[in-house]
Parts: sequence; C-alpha cells; structure tokens
Amino acid sequence: MSVTVFEGTTPLFSASGTWQTQGQSSQGALKQNWKLKLKNSSTGNKLSLRIGDWFPMTSVTLKGYGTDRTLVRDSLTTAIWREMRKNPSGLLAPLSAYQYFDGTDLGTHTSALFTTAGFPAELWQNGTFLGMYVLRSPADLPDYLMDDSNNQHILIQPQHAGNIWEGTFTSTEWTVQSPAISGYDDQDDISTSAPDINAACSRIVKWFGDCVAGNVDARATYPQYIDLQSFLDYVLICELAGSYDSMQNNFELGSWNATSTSGIWSVWLYDCDETWGLIIGLGGAKSDAENIGWVMENPYGYGWQSPGFFKLMHTIFRPELRARWAQLRQAGIIDAARIKRWIAEYVVLIDPTIMQQDLENWKLTGATGSIDVSMNIEKESVSYIMNYAQTRIAWIDAQWGYSGA
Repeated sequence: MSVTVFEGTTPLFSASGTWQTQGQSSQGALKQNWKLKLKNSSTGNKLSLRIGDWFPMTSVTLKGYGTDRTLVRDSLTTAIWREMRKNPSGLLAPLSAYQYFDGTDLGTHTSALFTTAGFPAELWQNGTFLGMYVLRSPADLPDYLMDDSNNQHILIQPQHAGNIWEGTFTSTEWTVQSPAISGYDDQDDISTSAPDINAACSRIVKWFGDCVAGNVDARATYPQYIDLQSFLDYVLICELAGSYDSMQNNFELGSWNATSTSGIWSVWLYDCDETWGLIIGLGGAKSDAENIGWVMENPYGYGWQSPGFFKLMHTIFRPELRARWAQLRQAGIIDAARIKRWIAEYVVLIDPTIMQQDLENWKLTGATGSIDVSMNIEKESVSYIMNYAQTRIAWIDAQWGYSGA
C-alpha cells in the first residue's frame, strides 16, 4: 500500500507498507479492523509514528467496532479508567515502575497509557470512502513499563481463560507479552520452554483459585500478591461501564517483580467496546444500566464468563470498593456531566455526513461483530451512552448510599 495521513484536509505524511486484518473477532466481521504496517517510502525502513504523547509505533491500528457503531465506548471507558488510576497519586503506576528506567533515559516514560487510547478517523481507498474507524494506540510493552529482557517483568493477557478461577494457569489460554521467550507464538505452552515464567504466573493464578475456593484468607494474604487499588479500580470501571466481557478475557495482568515465590500483580483494562448497554446474547431493556445488577457478581450469567475473584471482591473488599467509589465521586472523576462533556468533545471529531455514509456502507443489521446489533439498534447512539452513564452512576450511588455528603 501507499498511505497518506491527513488532519482534516491537511496532509501530515505519506508512507508505504502493508495492511491486514487485526484482531481475532475481526476475521469473521463484515466491517473489519485493520493494521497498517508503515515503511519509509524512500528507504524501505520501518517508519515510527508518534501521535501526541503516545509512544512511537511502527503500525497503525484502525478499529471498525462492528459491535459499537458509535465508535465511542472503548475510548470512553479507557479514558475514564486512566483518570481513576491517576487519582490521587497523579500516576498510573507506582513510582518505582517509572524509576526503573532512570538509568536508561532518566525515566521519561510518564506517558505510558497502561491500556489503549483512540480517536475517530476516516478510511479512504483510491478516492472511495471505506468507513469510520477508531485509530487506536497499540498498547505495546512501553505502555506497561515492561522491559522484556527482565524475567521478572511479566505481562499476560487471558484469552477466555477457562481455568483461571479454578487456580490452574494454563499458558495456552493466555498471551505472554513479556518477557521475551525464544520462539514463542501467542498462546504457546510455556511450561517447558519458560518454566520460571510459567511458575510465576502459576503462583498468582493459584492464589486466585485458593481465594475463590475459600482455601486461603484473601484479606489476610492479598498484600503478598496484588496491588489492591488496581483491582478495586478495575472492578469499579467494569461496574460503571457494564463490562461483562472482562472477567476471563480482555484484561492485562502484570508484575515488575514476579517470581515463583513472590511478586505483586496489577490488573489493567483492555478492549471495552462491549460496554455501556452492549452484552453478548442480550438485547433490549434487560441490558440497560438499572437492570443488570452488579456486573462482577453476574447473577444472570450474562456474557458466559465467571467473575471468579472479581466477584469475591464484592464480598471481601466491599468496604474498600464503597470508599473508593466515594473518593472518585467526590473528586469529580466519576461524574455524569463530566462523562457527557468527554463524549461531546470526542464525537465532534466525527462529521455527521460521514457517519451517515458509514451506516450506508455497513448496515446496522449486518453481522459485523460478536453482538447481534439488530437486537440493540436503540443503543447505537451517543445519547444512549450519555443516559446510560447518568443512570448507572445513580444506580451505584443508591446501592452504596452515596449522596455526595
């Protein structure tokens, strides 16, 4: 391919390269995701692109979000979560994680996102409009302050990990992103190729399983295993956004000091397009904000995932969840008016006539994602998401007795 990137009608740069589909769910979708791998047109070398304060990237990800045609849900959820994580320290991770790089580049890693970020973009091919997409950051290792040459810097992502809450780490159910393992492909068995890494991952997953089974006291032992506030914030953002696809899938689990006998693990948000009223296998009012109950208790079995340890947090760490909710409400981070403003500032980047053309190219009733959009057409609007946020915040306030006092 040859590609030119514009801001409005102003060309920013041109490059050569290749493009391909991106993501597992995209393979069977009509409106697919794309990954553009960039090269310098003159030299043929890889081309690094930096957007704003994102780390440089050698490929561009364009998400079609066949499930969420508003293109709002994923970027909104991760933006709120980042603001949550920055409160009150101002950073998304412990200071020590940034200090690790002091000797390399004076620790200039403060723009690490610890998830993805994105904004709307139009895709045209040879003068023909293909569709509206979200140009999304790739969430590579620098975004998690990971050094893949350090065997204690472990970053793993579950791929519908069915054994996680039973306490068994099955590496073929996970993607190991860090550290680097020679010859590794996604979801390989690492039990013999990287036994030390496998043992470190097994330690935390076994603890999860023991807590869920009641074999260990989660409150007494958690300081040896997890960064509690990261888990509190993860549960709260899933509750706020109604994310039923985040229990055995679509999160990152990472540690900077993991071994087979020690290490503190954090959890980070990932892939949030099935949120704010969109739940696989469910349509209509049942998935509205006031009707779904507690996501991480999942009493109705929505989304076909077990909440496991996250459900246990509602029991063991309910006082901390309530206190953290109140703290974030008082700080104005979880706030309906603030969320509406964010959505409005994001959506203003979308030309309504272009969105109309996108809908003509890719019908709402088409099979464009894992959720049957035809069951949820009334949820495919910006106003629905705004109303959902307001209703969901009020519902959680009522459950926990938060009145702003």
